[in-house]
Amino acid sequence: MQKFIIYFGSLLVTFSLSYATITWLIMPVLTRYPNLLKVIDHFDHTALTLILLLTLIVWLFGIQYHLKRFSVIYLYLAFSVYALLLFMVLFTKTTDFQAISLNPFDFIKADTRTIQEAVLNIIYFIPLGGLYCINTDFKQFVIISLITLLGIETIQFIFYLGTFAISDIILNFLGCLSGYYCCQRMKNTGENLI
Repeated sequence: MQKFIIYFGSLLVTFSLSYATITWLIMPVLTRYPNLLKVIDHFDHTALTLILLLTLIVWLFGIQYHLKRFSVIYLYLAFSVYALLLFMVLFTKTTDFQAISLNPFDFIKADTRTIQEAVLNIIYFIPLGGLYCINTDFKQFVIISLITLLGIETIQFIFYLGTFAISDIILNFLGCLSGYYCCQRMKNTGENLI
């Protein structure tokens, strides 16, 4: 009974945090882009679906971490959903727009929109850093991460999907680094999690 109460309590906390993240951070940013707004408007319950997906993924992660064993099926499903959502955010935000921004600190501004975008640029790439940590050392991780991020920015530029921004690479790499660090800490506990 105590386990049920703990799991149910953690579900409520996870739902609350997911609700806050989607409602106050992610949806306001996504709806600023006309192409993403069209996609969002096609579905009646986009925000609720995102809240439930995030709740389920984070809650199941927490349970598996607590049990000290991760299901390979969970990892495949979670990363498949993550890859799909990341693709949508990165490559459907805008069309017919191409620019280069070489200012590495253009995210340091005092307006809410820029700060929200900067925070999301970090958050979006935390899972990727965790994925890259699974079977690499730090040097390999850095090389793979930077090549991936350069590739993403280059694709956005070449196909008129946005701006090639050095600041995005820095923020995305900070997200990857955070994911790598979290995964490395779990690996260093010496427990067989996967």
